[in-house]
Amino acid sequence: MAASQKVVFLLTVSCLLCLVEGARGYNFSVHVATNAKPGTAVVNVRNLLEPEKPELPCAILEGDPYGRFYVPTNCTVVVARPLDWSVQFEYLLNIRVGQLRDPDHLVVHLKVKVTHVLGYPPVYNVTCETPVRPYSEEESNEFLFSATLSVEAETTAGDVVFLKSTLSKPRPMWDMDPNDPNAVITAGNDCHLRVVFGVHALSDVAIAAELFQFYVNEEQGTFRVTCHEQSETFPDGLFELFSTYGKYKDRLRHLEGILPDVMVKLPNHPLIVMISFVFPTKRATRFNCKLPSTRDREVTMSLDLDAVTTLKHLETITVDINPVGCPPDRYGIFCDRHCICENGARCHGFNGACKCTDGWQGVACDIPKPGVSATTTPSDPSDIYISANVTIHCNVHHLEATTLSLLSPNGSVTVSSAGVSQINKTIMDIQPKDGVAYMCELADTHENVFNATILLDAGNCSPNRKGERCDETCECLQGASCDRWAGCVCPPGWTGTRCQERCPDGTYGKDCGKNCTRCLNGASCAPSDGTCNCTAGWYGSDCNVPCPTYRYGLRCQHTCTCRNDATCSNVDGSCQCVSPWAGENCDEKTATIPEPLVEILVPLASLLLLVLIVAAILYKKRRLFGVVPERVEENEALLELAQVEADLADTVRPGWLSRWDTTSRHLTLGKLIGLGRFGQVVQGTLHTPGGEIISVAAKSVRRKDQQCYRNFYREAAILVTVHEDEHHNNAHSSIIQLLGLINETSQKYILMEYATKGSLLRLLRQAQKENGAAPLAHGMLYAVDIARALRELQRLAITHGDVAARNVLITTDHVAKLADFGLGRDAYAPVKDVDDDDKNRENMAENEFIPLNWMSVEVLERGEYTCQSDVWSFGVLLWEIATLGQEPHYGGNPHDNPSCLRLARTLRRGIRLRRPPECSGEMYDVMMSCWHENPSERPSPDEVETRLLRLTPGFEMETVV
Repeated sequence: MAASQKVVFLLTVSCLLCLVEGARGYNFSVHVATNAKPGTAVVNVRNLLEPEKPELPCAILEGDPYGRFYVPTNCTVVVARPLDWSVQFEYLLNIRVGQLRDPDHLVVHLKVKVTHVLGYPPVYNVTCETPVRPYSEEESNEFLFSATLSVEAETTAGDVVFLKSTLSKPRPMWDMDPNDPNAVITAGNDCHLRVVFGVHALSDVAIAAELFQFYVNEEQGTFRVTCHEQSETFPDGLFELFSTYGKYKDRLRHLEGILPDVMVKLPNHPLIVMISFVFPTKRATRFNCKLPSTRDREVTMSLDLDAVTTLKHLETITVDINPVGCPPDRYGIFCDRHCICENGARCHGFNGACKCTDGWQGVACDIPKPGVSATTTPSDPSDIYISANVTIHCNVHHLEATTLSLLSPNGSVTVSSAGVSQINKTIMDIQPKDGVAYMCELADTHENVFNATILLDAGNCSPNRKGERCDETCECLQGASCDRWAGCVCPPGWTGTRCQERCPDGTYGKDCGKNCTRCLNGASCAPSDGTCNCTAGWYGSDCNVPCPTYRYGLRCQHTCTCRNDATCSNVDGSCQCVSPWAGENCDEKTATIPEPLVEILVPLASLLLLVLIVAAILYKKRRLFGVVPERVEENEALLELAQVEADLADTVRPGWLSRWDTTSRHLTLGKLIGLGRFGQVVQGTLHTPGGEIISVAAKSVRRKDQQCYRNFYREAAILVTVHEDEHHNNAHSSIIQLLGLINETSQKYILMEYATKGSLLRLLRQAQKENGAAPLAHGMLYAVDIARALRELQRLAITHGDVAARNVLITTDHVAKLADFGLGRDAYAPVKDVDDDDKNRENMAENEFIPLNWMSVEVLERGEYTCQSDVWSFGVLLWEIATLGQEPHYGGNPHDNPSCLRLARTLRRGIRLRRPPECSGEMYDVMMSCWHENPSERPSPDEVETRLLRLTPGFEMETVV
């Protein structure tokens, strides 16, 4: 039995020796680039051994713990997963050739050296980190960003155009398919984007050739436009146009240093365009591209897919670059490339670089990184504030820990038990002194020690707090940030301790540190970016180009009416006639005077002039002695009329006052029915030229002072503008009807239709007294009427300024009409009905107030009245209807009247008027939408009207033609 065991043992040893002898080893070395894509063949092992073992199978035995390679049946070593030279630059692969039990199998020792490639792997640069866009199956070939081009110039037809076009995807004519050799695109680790493409569409070739011919730089051989970034955060952008013909062909050689493939991929295009700029962060960036002077030349531009425009006086093109982002698993300029990031890593939308999470490494974040990590909650250091609580996390990755410790700066140690992979410790009430290092330390089962350190730096106060003890409040406006020591850090264009003031005239930018000296001809400068806001009659980037012939006004929008070779003023369109023409439009021919008659009239004219001088002297003496009464009030009224006409020059057409003028002898006045701070309203009757007698409400100034006259003429001018609009229809309008104007020395009246039911506020409060909390029967219909009035005002770009129940009048037919346009931007007393028995109407000034609770945030803070601020006030009007005329208050005390800034602060905190008990949830939703803090987020009057009509059963929506 023992002998037989010995025999078996000897046979086994003999077989093993045979196997060892048969497993002959071969050593080879190969190279592979670090940017080799998965699927790239490295070497065929059979070819290395040929002709010894050409048909045997192969398998990797060891040397590739993370599966970077694989060997298929043909014995070719293939790249399986992305390589990373910085993680592992050499692999020692043991590859078996043949079956394991085959005594003749071989073991090949293959050394794979990973070679470094310049610029690879891509770097995750936060400077050009892009947002992530939700994925949509319908999207195709979108840009990573959108570019909006704006051009202001004169056409060959004599018009001034303001063209704007937004590009969010390639145009078909460009043929910029990333897989097409007609385009070369590079996105560098330095966030520099370069796009080179050939111009081959016939229309584009014609435009490009025209530009190149006119503006080529002979030394550089290119047409070059430099684009300056306004905030000076990024380097300048560049647009270059190259020609590949004749003497300019060799000039393209310098592009090969930047884009090596340009000569290979674009050999046959007559003209080549290169656009390069540093890609912005998540915010939009504006570039101003200054073109060579085009005063004596015409340039053909194509900003529309279907339109080509020939322009002149083209000096500047403004380009707004706005990063849009790619879907989560895509990157690249066309969002057409698939990200390779794994294990929760973020993919950079610009160049596809991966930002690995803790415990992972490699270009695709798929190679384990054994060790320990130290992190905090909050994770962003900028979110760690003084006196806040911070939690420190120690986490073990891809190891089995025997001990895990957290070492505090005070010497204390937190130790976990064996097998625990995480420690969490919360630091309470962190102070600046705690800005020191905490260390996580790990010992694994192989007695290896790993550690990671994190520094807590609590140097910031919590949001909106400042000071050494963080006990002061910033209350910054305009979205400014709050710095612990500096206070409010204002955005460009704003200054003041709370960023409450715009930059002074003539300055702009950050801290108002730039002077606006280039804006000419009275133009103002935009405080945020220095853009010139041209006055009437001028355009251009510096407002130095006058409107073309026969054009005038703001943005050169108006057409001159001058005739017979008259000169038209580019500012106001006034005509300078040439003899013998006269009149407003120089279309009235003056009679010529015979020469003998001229000899007689000249002496008579001289005598008449002498008489007038003497009369003027005598009149002046009579005034000095009090013989002629002074007309101070009349002069003041005329001055205010001139000022209002200047303010509303682009709204009201000249001659508006005379077109609506009537005489006081046609008006019979009755009782006083309304009284405000600046105006008063009297019921009366008007005798029309046709013999009809109609009831009117005659509004006049309450006092003969500057402010009263200005509000009087402003209201008159606005009503004239509304009623002279071609789309205005008195029968369907919800704006109070204008019937005429009286502008005499002693009597000045605005004659309007008489609303028999009085103000909406009066009806609401009357309903409250009679019906308790019962809603007003027509309340919702009145709201729809006022929404339509706001729609008409928005179309005319007119702001009311005080949409409230007190300024809404109700007609006999239960139609609500918006009134009181002259007082919209001023403080005035509450509207009261005044009758003959009211003996205290002169004391109403004691109750005067500013209607703060109807005002939007931007009005309270900056006095910015817009159609959106009217929508806010309309929301308060809805609240008045729902509460039957209650006074709106944001606090609990109805007698508490906060200041503008205090109320604005309340609104900024999201506090709004409470939902009235009888108000439905749908109606309150309409109110809340009107009170959105961001004006652009508020609904338009059209949208409000639609939503109200849905809440009004049986009421048909009005069709607007």
